[in-house]
Amino acid sequence: MTLRPPPQMSSPKIVRDLFSTGRKISFAAGATLFRDGDPVTDVYCVESGRVVVTRYAENGERQILAFLFPGDFLGMSFAPTYNSAAEALTPVTVWAIPHAKLTSELATRPELGVAYAEMSARILNNVLDLVFTLGRKNSHARVASFLLHLRDRQELLALETERINVPMTRQDIADFLGLTMETVSRAFSHLKASGAVKFGSAADVDVIDLAKLRAEAHVGS
Repeated sequence: MTLRPPPQMSSPKIVRDLFSTGRKISFAAGATLFRDGDPVTDVYCVESGRVVVTRYAENGERQILAFLFPGDFLGMSFAPTYNSAAEALTPVTVWAIPHAKLTSELATRPELGVAYAEMSARILNNVLDLVFTLGRKNSHARVASFLLHLRDRQELLALETERINVPMTRQDIADFLGLTMETVSRAFSHLKASGAVKFGSAADVDVIDLAKLRAEAHVGS
C-alpha cells in the first residue's frame, strides 16, 4: 500500500481555524452560494466538494473565473456587494463566517492578517500565471494545461493522480478557458488520440502518459 502525503490546503491553518468557528453549511450540486450583486454577508471556506465562481458579461455570456477545491475560500470583498457568483459544482460543504467578523479579526490579530495577506498574494499570482499561460497557448494546450491543473490540485489534496476527476461539463471548461464547447470536445479527442489520456466514467479522465500530456500542454517534464 502506497502512503500518500497529508493534504496541503491552499489556505493556512490559522485561517481555516478561524473559519471552523463559523457555521457549517451544505449545498446540493447546482445550488447557489451567492449571486453577483448580492449584499456581502458571509465569507466561505470550502471543506468538501467543488465550487465554481462565475461572472456574466452585459451580453449574457458567462465567464468562469475559478474552480475551487477544499481549503479554498471565497466571498471576501471590501465592496458592499459580491462582484461574482458562486455555485456548487458538486455537493459542497463550506464553513461560513460573517464578513464583519473576518474584518474585525484581521484588524486585531496581526498573525492572522499576515497569513491572510500571504494567501491573497498567492491567489493573485496564480490568477496572473493562468492568464499569462492561457493567453499564449492554442486550444489543445489550454485543455491539456487545465487537466494538469486539476491533477496538481488532486495531488495537493493527497488524492490519486492517475485518474483526474472532471466534474465540470465541456461547456464549463469552455467558459473557463475562453473556448467554444465544440473546440473543447475536439481538444479532448485530440488528447485521447495522442495517447496522453483516455476517458473513464463521465466525470473521469485517466492519465495514460503524463510526459505526453505535459508535452501537449507545452510545459516541461
